[in-house]
Amino acid sequence: MTTFAVKFLGCKVSQADAMAARGSLLEAGHAEVPEADAELHVINTCCITSEAEAKSRQAVRRSLNGGRAVYVAGCAVNLNAGRFSQIDPRVSAFVGTAEDVALSMAGALGACVDLEHEALAGPRAETEQRTRGFVKVQDGCDCRCAYCIIPTVRGSARSRPASGVLAEVRRRVAAGQPEVVMTGISVGDYRDPERGLEVGELMREVARVDGVQRVRLSSVEVIHVKDSLVSALVGEPKLCPHLHIPMQSGDDAVLKAMGRHYTAAEYLDHVTALRRAIPSVNVTTDVIVGFPTEDEVAFERTLGALDAAGITRVHTFSYSPRPGTVAEGLGDRVPAAEKKHRSQRMRGHSEVRSRHHRLRKLGRREQVLVDKLADSQCSGYTADYTRCYLPPRAAGRGEIVEVTCLELYADGIRCERVGAGYPERG
Repeated sequence: MTTFAVKFLGCKVSQADAMAARGSLLEAGHAEVPEADAELHVINTCCITSEAEAKSRQAVRRSLNGGRAVYVAGCAVNLNAGRFSQIDPRVSAFVGTAEDVALSMAGALGACVDLEHEALAGPRAETEQRTRGFVKVQDGCDCRCAYCIIPTVRGSARSRPASGVLAEVRRRVAAGQPEVVMTGISVGDYRDPERGLEVGELMREVARVDGVQRVRLSSVEVIHVKDSLVSALVGEPKLCPHLHIPMQSGDDAVLKAMGRHYTAAEYLDHVTALRRAIPSVNVTTDVIVGFPTEDEVAFERTLGALDAAGITRVHTFSYSPRPGTVAEGLGDRVPAAEKKHRSQRMRGHSEVRSRHHRLRKLGRREQVLVDKLADSQCSGYTADYTRCYLPPRAAGRGEIVEVTCLELYADGIRCERVGAGYPERG
């Protein structure tokens, strides 16, 4: 038996892949322990930007302290395994899909693992309570955006059978995870190979699993906000009214150079139709600043597009060229200082929009799923993914409670549980 600890960098798919490796090691009889006590560190890497790739290598170097062995996998390893294996002889790089890697890691430790051989199989064991389970339903991408290396390291779009997804959801509910997040690289591309279900239809079926209290979608391209998804969000109360819809830019010329498959007006039309169907929906987004063809006018158009779309939070990424992408040929035209300036402006803009979103909730009642407990407070998220803070011991982990929103915090709202003897506003 080997003691191990698992960490991941990057997106929720990276997290799901890390948990797949974790599950295979647990099933093989190895023991998960805190990082400081682990003989083996397992790291799932990211290469969405050059900075993310560098941070992945830094994480490996830090994990080598104390003579530990390190297993690395994930996107950055698939892109360039040699850059990791050459760090130190104690580093083993595993290339391939998450499913193959999970089996290979367990095999490398001398164990025989009999995992269920289903496409994109999820983690098979859990040893700690998590209220939110990330279920990978899809992998790969066919979009081929000019700046993105992910199709190179993840391959083309492919979907997991709904039967396997539902089996994993049942396992997660049994492990104490009442909220399920459907995740993938291009999750809107989901098409069940068995019955042809689209992602909205799959989410409806997940919501019907006994014990599931919430179903959330991790991220979806605007071209995939289809009628079937909107209909599911309208008709199934367990589906959360929050969609993360990457915009990347609000300027048509930049979008075209990026290889995106919509115009700024088309993005707005889709979001407007979504809000018409679901007035309470919370829409968040991704934006890349400093793309080679982005000038100041294009950047200002993006700020205006965010306002027009009613975006409440922006995840901002500073552009960096990725070898092997189409955009690499455009160079890196925007100076680093200007990228930093635009990033700061974009984050400030996002903070203002987030504050407006949270201000509208003050005095209102919300349903909060508590996922963190601490001596000073507990906290969780509303269905539309707004962080709320409650007094300590106001609720247990995994419990959905009704609260009154009282006061803005920097990243959320201070709340009191309804019926707990606290004064309410409004």
